[in-house]
Amino acid sequence: MLRRPAGPSQEGRSVGGLIEDLLGQLGHFIDQKLNLLRLELEHNLALLVRHLLILVIGGAIAALGLVLVAVALAFWVAGLLGSTSTGFALTGLVFLALGGIIVGVCVRRGVDPSRRHALQRTAEGLRKDVQWLNNGR
Repeated sequence: MLRRPAGPSQEGRSVGGLIEDLLGQLGHFIDQKLNLLRLELEHNLALLVRHLLILVIGGAIAALGLVLVAVALAFWVAGLLGSTSTGFALTGLVFLALGGIIVGVCVRRGVDPSRRHALQRTAEGLRKDVQWLNNGR
């Protein structure tokens, strides 16, 4: 917030002095805004790092759990079939098929709808720019 300087009355001041005060206050204002921006960025970065760390730890634990479930499933299938290698091979093929299905579904869907909308807006903006450039010549 800009404040009046505590000094002589405004009547006896020159235009140069008023501009100097204004520029000093503007510089102070910009400095305060930059400090606030820095603090907000530091806070947001710390929050992002904390959430990312939780995500990485949770993902590692989930991956370990998936590996243990896969091994248990492979031993169970091996017990049913009587061959450990066949159980592991069959379990591996099931996981391979599931992964292939997930990738196929994602590829068939194409671009995420929110990204598709952004791409359409970008393409429309580029068309307008090209049209403006062509009309300007």
